[in-house]
Amino acid sequence: MPPGAIARLAPPPPRSEPPREGARVRGRLRPLASLGLALTIGLAIDLAPRPGRAAEVRAQTKTLGEGYMVRVPGSADLLSRRRLVQYVNLGVYELLPPRRPGELHRSLEEGQLHIVSSMRLRNDFGTYLRQGDDRSARTLESLDGRQVDLLFAYLEGQRLGGFVDLRAGRQFEMSGLDFYAFDGAWTRAHLPVLPLAVEAFGGMMVDGSQLFGFPTFELDGTNGTARDRSFSPMAGAALSSSGLRWLDARLAYRRTFTPSALNRGAIDDDGSAGLASGVDQELVSLSAAARLADGRLSPYAALRYNLGTARLDDVSAGIHMAMSERQSIRALYIRTIPAFDLDSIFNTFTNEAFEDVRVVLESRPNARWILAARSQTRLFRDQTTSELETLPARALRLGVGGGVTASYRIRRLGLRMDGYGLGGEGGVRAGGSLESRTMVAWNRLAIDGRIYGVYYRDDQSEARRGYSLAVQGGLNVQLWRGIHLNLLGEELMTNYYTSALRILASLSADWTMRAGRRR
Repeated sequence: MPPGAIARLAPPPPRSEPPREGARVRGRLRPLASLGLALTIGLAIDLAPRPGRAAEVRAQTKTLGEGYMVRVPGSADLLSRRRLVQYVNLGVYELLPPRRPGELHRSLEEGQLHIVSSMRLRNDFGTYLRQGDDRSARTLESLDGRQVDLLFAYLEGQRLGGFVDLRAGRQFEMSGLDFYAFDGAWTRAHLPVLPLAVEAFGGMMVDGSQLFGFPTFELDGTNGTARDRSFSPMAGAALSSSGLRWLDARLAYRRTFTPSALNRGAIDDDGSAGLASGVDQELVSLSAAARLADGRLSPYAALRYNLGTARLDDVSAGIHMAMSERQSIRALYIRTIPAFDLDSIFNTFTNEAFEDVRVVLESRPNARWILAARSQTRLFRDQTTSELETLPARALRLGVGGGVTASYRIRRLGLRMDGYGLGGEGGVRAGGSLESRTMVAWNRLAIDGRIYGVYYRDDQSEARRGYSLAVQGGLNVQLWRGIHLNLLGEELMTNYYTSALRILASLSADWTMRAGRRR
């Protein structure tokens, strides 16, 4: 599977029992999941050219095709993957016309409306669905087998009335270390006196098992259970900075819950009808980023406190300092613990926090070269055993490593070299890469090449010891302005595979037009 792809467990087979009365109630509520899509279609139709109104319509499409072979777990048999993915993005901007004759654009302070949407269609023509056993199916199939995903689709208002921002439809939000997707509404009011804004938001969490749902933002720990398919409202509020050029800060509270009144038709895991009311997630998040000393000093921090488990799940803090025009240094600290649905049994187990400290020093000797050196330290802390009240043999164990990077760029050629290594607790991992891009044919054709290798040795498991070496070659062709064709091939060799050829192709189109007439 190529980098960035997500493999999830296959869903259980659908139940054959007839729908219950509560299922009809849920069916009436689920159309909110496509609220953003309906808004997009309805308002786009309203954009027919007419006097005194003009809008910018932007469409982006991308088609991805993949082909490669995957070995069946525990067998020498190979299964083929032939995946086709289509992304369609549609945006309609500047729905509100300028207020004064002769103006081409309405100023942001006077308010503006936009529509943005993104849909994904996917299918696999490979043989693994017919020839794979249960283990391979769990490895390769997506979470729910759907082929249509509505990623987001909402109507957005900016500075309406001079102080209100809003979004209505399917949307996703990221606040520091908290991220989620929901169908509903979000609004923010900028206070007239203080540099603050008050936010309120609510709706239904996106259900990955529904037709237009997608599972990326779903909570882990209840996959395949009735709780995973339940109707779960969400509500929250936030206080954020507004109008400050040197500071971005936000304090937010969010709660997701499962009310029994909306899930009477669900069948619980024990076969009983209905689900008991419960809280799925309750969080407080804080994020802050500052720009000091004319931008030369930029500290930032973010945290997420889980009220359901009474612990600090995630912490991130760092600083970027420009020592001169050519040298800079970045330092980052990360601490994270896996978060699960509060209905999950995984909350009863002790989870060890992952801690990481990184420092990067970057130098630009001239306009052609960029040099960087980085260090990485992983911290593993052993806690006292609560049942036996015994102390660990070592309270702190370390994994230490680092790497170097060199980039060279001239007008039609770019090179990048990278090497890294990490040892200590957990084992050894080391590798390196060399990649290049050459522009020819009046910059309409890019020729890419890359070779990389990695060696790894786990100090606990013999099965996680080996190497991999890959060679990649690709082309990026500009067929027309805004239309690009990408071709990529990779030959991979490991201690498990003597050859593993992968082919990836993508066709992307990006175009913009003006609809309507100005005054």
